Amino acid sequence: MITTMIHSTRPIFYSLLVLTFVLQTLIGSTWLLIVEGSLAIVCLAISMHDARRMFQIAGSLFIAAGIACMIWGQLPISQLPLLMTSNVMLISLLYMLPFINRVIRIGGYDRHLSRWLHVKSGNLGSLYVRSLAVSYLLSLFLFFAALPLVHKVLKKHLQHQEQGLANRFIASAILRGFGIVALWSPVEPLVATAVLITGISYMSLLPWMLGLSVLMFIAGGLWGLSYRRIKDEAMIQATAKAPSWPKTITFLFALLLLITLAFLLQSALHLSFFTAMTFVLLPFSIVWAIALRRLGRFVASIRLHGREGIVGLRHLLVLFLSFGFFNSAVSKSPLFHLVEGSVQSISHWPSLLLIVIFLVCFLLPVAGIHPLVVMGVFGFLLQPVLVIMNPLSIAMVLITSCLCSSFMGTFNSTVTIMSGLLRVNPYRITAWNLGFGLLFGGTGVLVSYLLL
Repeated sequence: MITTMIHSTRPIFYSLLVLTFVLQTLIGSTWLLIVEGSLAIVCLAISMHDARRMFQIAGSLFIAAGIACMIWGQLPISQLPLLMTSNVMLISLLYMLPFINRVIRIGGYDRHLSRWLHVKSGNLGSLYVRSLAVSYLLSLFLFFAALPLVHKVLKKHLQHQEQGLANRFIASAILRGFGIVALWSPVEPLVATAVLITGISYMSLLPWMLGLSVLMFIAGGLWGLSYRRIKDEAMIQATAKAPSWPKTITFLFALLLLITLAFLLQSALHLSFFTAMTFVLLPFSIVWAIALRRLGRFVASIRLHGREGIVGLRHLLVLFLSFGFFNSAVSKSPLFHLVEGSVQSISHWPSLLLIVIFLVCFLLPVAGIHPLVVMGVFGFLLQPVLVIMNPLSIAMVLITSCLCSSFMGTFNSTVTIMSGLLRVNPYRITAWNLGFGLLFGGTGVLVSYLLL
């Protein structure tokens, strides 16, 4: 009975939390901040039981450590709600993402972009480059939903190839495209978390991450050209519709317009970029649906799938809120000052520090530790270093190192989904993408070092 009631009320409390965050950001009221923190406590409490075990463990550890810091710092219990609000913005951003996802689907942009894979080519090398590009574009806002979509098309296209070859082709092309675009994606949680941790602006990070993304896309395309010796034997049906350049350009223009609007709102209201993006996503999605003359389908789709998306937030909500609480509590305790000197001493060997960050972020996800948990721990440890070293370098190495898990982290969600689609051991997918992961993360370390 209680479990059923929690399940039914969870979307309501999540929605209230996001609404309160928006109002508090616009009004700046202290009592709204207390309400926001109180709702965050309620949302954390009703989400903990149903979260994945790893998030339960990480969340419990962060909460216990945060409470210990409160006691150590002699903070009154009345401060608890105020300590719970630092990461509500990330929850709000994730809450808004399904709206843009629905517009892309009802507009048929996902199906349209997949048509680029139906274009007949002479060899698998050119198909690989197109697959990488389609995965890159679809993953921007469809996230995990892009994986089965591209897999379905490629599986049919490669049905005449040897099974092992087809599996390796699909796992590398799709997952690498997913990870490469996430480097600069304005709605990627790892990017948003790195921005919060380092305190830099997204717009100062964007040119570097976009450039690195282009570089990694070129590297991924060149890597895939090893398949060009294999002929493309796919039997393309004559009835298959050809892809349209105008519709592809429309999709890219909409993305550029979304980022521009978020930047303008950020400048006008003096918000963080990701807060501005949170505000823009819903009205932008509605206007886009109206422009497509499919507002009714958009509303119906939200009603049908909206609750599912909101309930799915519980895993990351547990992690973000508990980690935010820990970070806020530790900043007001003596612990921060105790570790400050020892951590700052590491900054005398910046190259070693960057390599250590990369190795930890590269290896722990293979062992089953979520990259957001790893980034969260580094977020605390690296705070004293940020006043000495260039925070842009720290943000870049954190993002590139943690994003390696998106295509070779054995227990990462993307690899797990692909493992189920291909029916292969996830460690095999890790092995297939290990070399590219070393190149991906190593390039991030090199660029980060050059920016020090």
